[in-house]
Amino acid sequence: MTNIKTIHFKRRKEIDILRYDQLVGAANTVNIYCLSWYLDAVADHWGCLVKGDYEAVLPIPYTIKFGQQIIYQPFFTRELNVFSKQELNSHLVQEMFSAIPKEYRKVDFATSSLIDLEQFDRQEAQHQVLDLEGEYADIRASYSKNTKRLLNKAEKSGLTIDVIQEASDFITFFKTHTGKQVNYTPNNYQQLEALVQYIINHKKGQVLVVLEEGTIIAQGVFLHQGDKVTYLKGSVNERGKVLGAMFLLMDYVVRKSIEEERIRFDFGGSNIENIAAFYKKFGAKDRKYYRYSKNELSWILKKGKILRDFLKLS
Repeated sequence: MTNIKTIHFKRRKEIDILRYDQLVGAANTVNIYCLSWYLDAVADHWGCLVKGDYEAVLPIPYTIKFGQQIIYQPFFTRELNVFSKQELNSHLVQEMFSAIPKEYRKVDFATSSLIDLEQFDRQEAQHQVLDLEGEYADIRASYSKNTKRLLNKAEKSGLTIDVIQEASDFITFFKTHTGKQVNYTPNNYQQLEALVQYIINHKKGQVLVVLEEGTIIAQGVFLHQGDKVTYLKGSVNERGKVLGAMFLLMDYVVRKSIEEERIRFDFGGSNIENIAAFYKKFGAKDRKYYRYSKNELSWILKKGKILRDFLKLS
């Protein structure tokens, strides 16, 4: 039986951030998205469910629209998980998610756990992860033939890899060469730039660029969390595609991560077939996660959202 009386919701200002981050940071799975600094950067608001004396926590990002508090999956995050001092089990995960406050009548989030939540719709999703435990030569040998061919081409093209320190440079290149595909809003770009600059300033990762005679032809943001590395965003121009620049960049991160004794490379992942296929060319494997949603808003608010969505497209 679920004992939600021992679970309490705390707003961001009420959370013991040190204890919260210790739980999240000690997790075996890759989930940099749930650390406090990351949620501070990407969520409109957030709090967390706390079991007992920080025995377990579950971050809860939320926003407020038309007076309604809505739980949502923030841009530039993938999933929200339960983190515990003890080994996780299905009962604890179910208990924590069942304690989501009822006043949140519209909910949309993803998690790695398969749970039973009444009145929630569930969809399966996936992302790709590469196990880095082993020798670099062995991992490279497992790349696809096409990857090896393009990697050899890139290596013979005299391309170099460098680190940049200005998020604005990353955003400018990203907008130019990836903007049409992602269709971000101005707010999305502002949020991404602030997030990337925080990552740079606080050494939470690196922005790496591939250069041809000093000109950027590809780039990527890579987050570091303990012995794990996560790919956040990147882009490549037409010249970079011809030369295999992204293959060179990903291989560079694989090699450096192994040298730095990182054990897992999270490619961020995608359900889009051709993007997932690119990651799998490096030997990455699918990892399942699940999206849960419910909408118990009044029909007036639901109709209002449909109208707003229509006006955005018209």
